[in-house]
Amino acid sequence: FVRSFRVPDDADQNAVKAEFKDGMLNVTLPKTQKAEEAKAINVPVS
Repeated sequence: FVRSFRVPDDADQNAVKAEFKDGMLNVTLPKTQKAEEAKAINVPVS
């Protein structure tokens, strides 16, 4: 299974977290104080 989506400019890409629990994938994207240049990242799922 693969799912892609755009991360908002104001998301802190270094603090993205993902957790798979009880059949549910939760992805957390905290906001930053300033917008950063967009880039592709891989997020490990625990």
